[in-house]
Amino acid sequence: MYSPKDPGGDGAADVAAGLAPVYGAGPDDDPGYVASLRGGTVLGRLRAGMLVLLAAPVLILAIMPLIVQGDAGLAGDGGPWPYLVLAALALPAALAAPRTPRPMPPGGTRGDAAGRALLLFRQAVLLRLALALGVVLAGLPLAMVGHGELIFLAGFAAGYPLLLGLAVPTRGGVERLRRRLERDGAESHLWAVLLAAEPGPDDR
Repeated sequence: MYSPKDPGGDGAADVAAGLAPVYGAGPDDDPGYVASLRGGTVLGRLRAGMLVLLAAPVLILAIMPLIVQGDAGLAGDGGPWPYLVLAALALPAALAAPRTPRPMPPGGTRGDAAGRALLLFRQAVLLRLALALGVVLAGLPLAMVGHGELIFLAGFAAGYPLLLGLAVPTRGGVERLRRRLERDGAESHLWAVLLAAEPGPDDR
């Protein structure tokens, strides 16, 4: 399982080991979400994994009526507090997620910059994913306690758009993250490393 390291240490070098960044690549070189899934690039692998994670909340939504039991109707008998909990989770997620990643410091070789950019990019995507999924998944136990399917639907309605808008690495999403990385004047070479071919087990 991927475990991000501190960018101040050797994590950046480790995460880019075995990659051959395509220096000079930019958003126009992105073949598109679907086409990239067949390309074997770092970005393609990341997008493929994201599709699996996007499907999980939808599957939970489909089986949720079998999990949430009760005779209190669609809204349940939990009162307003489950919705307040969901709002307390969704608001920080909506405010904090767009503030990641932090800008890269200028300087260093382009190889170091590409490795650091990939590390910070992955950290940001994972953090945004966790914040958005947390809102969706919190709705299930709250719905079970409150005996109301509407509670989970509220969590899904609040969290899933955050997941789609903030965590999915579309072309526009990658560009927004790249601009944050380069806000202090660094050149991240983010597209170069994302469009690099992912090495196989024998190439590592």
